[in-house]
Amino acid sequence: MTVQGFITEFGKNIKKHRIEHNFSQEQLAEKMNLSVNTICEIENGKKFARAETLVGFAILFNIEVYELFKPENILPDNAAGILSKYCNDVKKNNEKIMNDYLRKIRKK
Repeated sequence: MTVQGFITEFGKNIKKHRIEHNFSQEQLAEKMNLSVNTICEIENGKKFARAETLVGFAILFNIEVYELFKPENILPDNAAGILSKYCNDVKKNNEKIMNDYLRKIRKK
């Protein structure tokens, strides 16, 4: 990944976490003691944050600093839903297998 790609990914993650926390750019700027313009530039990959600002974002979003740099496209957006459905399907299937097995044991 290039330096610019790194900065762009960071900006996407800031925006993602801001939205997840229901902050407007103005609210995030106020909480971080930054200008709205700075937040906008960070989110658009035009500006990078200083070390203390990185820590501030992580504390505010209740995440580890490294999570601000994780590529967003590791899993598709609906991955959590797909995995949850798969887990539910497996659980139901396991319950059916166990019930069938218990019925067979009781018949003996």
